[in-house]
Amino acid sequence: MDAYSAVRAMSKDSGITLYAISKALGKSANYINNGASRGSVPRCDTMARMADVCGYKLALVPADELTKRALVIDSSDDKEAR
Repeated sequence: MDAYSAVRAMSKDSGITLYAISKALGKSANYINNGASRGSVPRCDTMARMADVCGYKLALVPADELTKRALVIDSSDDKEAR
């Protein structure tokens, strides 16, 4: 999954709209949708802030310790990694 797919999943799971996440970051109402449509990748600190708004934490854990509920952002999904 790419970063913006993870944000959408966090949004859905937490019941917090993409609009509310964007506004909590002090960004425009369409910040998340615009970033996704441009194919950009959010910075780690921005991703961590979006996760916090949804009640998640951005963490790096060993692959064999992932839980079933973990949202995995795979670098092979990022256009820049190709």
